[in-house]
Amino acid sequence: MTTKINRSVKELLSFAGDNVTRNLISASRQNMIEVSENDLRKISAIVDRTMEQSLVNGYKNVQNALNEVIDESSTSTKKGRRKR
Repeated sequence: MTTKINRSVKELLSFAGDNVTRNLISASRQNMIEVSENDLRKISAIVDRTMEQSLVNGYKNVQNALNEVIDESSTSTKKGRRKR
C-alpha cells in the first residue's frame, strides 16, 4: 500500500509541475506574459527542481500520516477481533 501511495504522491507533484510549465508556455504564446524560449526552459528547470524539493522535504508529513492510518487500522482490526 505504501508503495502505491509513494508513487501517487510523486506522480501528483510531477503532474503539477508539468501543468505549471504548460501554462507558462501557453501564456507566453498568447502574449499574456513576455518570456523568451530560453527563459521558459530555465523556468521549467526551476519548476522541476522545486517539485523534486517539495517531494523530498514534504513527504515526511505524508509518510507520518500514512503510518498513523496504518496504526489506526491495525488497532481497529485488533479491537474487532477481541469483541467476537
